[in-house]
Amino acid sequence: METTRIKRRNRNYEDLKIKNSGGIFDLVDNAMKEVYRITDDEYNYLCEKLSDDEMNLLSLEKLSFTQKKEILVILTKHLTNYYI
Repeated sequence: METTRIKRRNRNYEDLKIKNSGGIFDLVDNAMKEVYRITDDEYNYLCEKLSDDEMNLLSLEKLSFTQKKEILVILTKHLTNYYI
């Protein structure tokens, strides 16, 4: 079940498994899942597979257009591998 950027955009909070309680780590995890519209399982996979530089890029607050484009390429590449 490969997912595209458009399909991810239409996911609701139940699909993303946003947690209503927890500590500061859950808050950060929820923010990443919500911004990039990825599920909890996809997020866990990305945390294992992304390099430190890629993870730092995903966590930047202000992004240039080039950085946003790079993030889309990174997410597409890794999530495609996740669904293989």
